Amino acid sequence: MRQLDAEGRLFFPAKDDARLRRKIYLDESPGVLVSDVWSDLPPIHASSQERLGYPTQKPEALLERILKASSNEGDIVLDPFCGCGTAVVAAQRLKRRWIGIDITPLATNLIKTRLTDIFGPEVRKSYEVIGEPTSVQDARELAKTEPTHFQYWALGLVDAARRQNS
Repeated sequence: MRQLDAEGRLFFPAKDDARLRRKIYLDESPGVLVSDVWSDLPPIHASSQERLGYPTQKPEALLERILKASSNEGDIVLDPFCGCGTAVVAAQRLKRRWIGIDITPLATNLIKTRLTDIFGPEVRKSYEVIGEPTSVQDARELAKTEPTHFQYWALGLVDAARRQNS
């Protein structure tokens, strides 16, 4: 005990009835390995408000954990296949800059709506969408080459959605 005390290895609690403890430092303890299975993150259930109907949608909590572990505020996050934009939303929430890529106006409209619903209309000023028609000629070209994409883009202008055939 005297040796531990001389080495500053004892913790003396403030309360008289508390127990004296030995100090152990992290580099002296093997600790617990971090698991590569994250079973504490529940899936997105069918009735969840988070569910957007994308078959590959991941929980926001999962993407937030990945981004917290692999980036810092202000870093750039790239999601080359945005889909419904979960990585983009997580990056925005964690104050990361982001680049999201998707080829369909359906995905682009969904992400823009999702960002606005979560962060408010001011968020629209914080990003730029590249590749959407910006002129009548662009719209005509999209309608001619990709009629379905044109439908999704046009419907997105009025916050509508294409009706699914049953």
